Amino acid sequence: MLSNSKEILALFISLLLGVVSINCYAQTPIVSCPPTFSDGHGIHKLTEVMVYDGPVCMKASLVPEYKKNKEVWVLDTLMDPSVVCAYEKIPHYIVLNAKGAAYCERTTAPVQVKCMP
Repeated sequence: MLSNSKEILALFISLLLGVVSINCYAQTPIVSCPPTFSDGHGIHKLTEVMVYDGPVCMKASLVPEYKKNKEVWVLDTLMDPSVVCAYEKIPHYIVLNAKGAAYCERTTAPVQVKCMP
């Protein structure tokens, strides 16, 4: 019975370590644009994204690099980036602070944006 308990404990510990190591590889975005926006009159899809170095009012828009099917903005740790999420057929947009992100990426089908550490 004792060896069976040791085997169960060893199995549990190895399973726990496996889960912990998998979670270390999975990164959570610092910010991501919502895929849709509702203004009370309808639901609008995300269509455009802009990344700025600092507040949007400073108009320091960053230019992305194009890699495969993605646009990638590589960010510096000294930056205080802002991400602007624009939606179809409406003048409204969402501004997100992406401080701490190392890069932001935009995919096209469907349009998705996330900024990662």
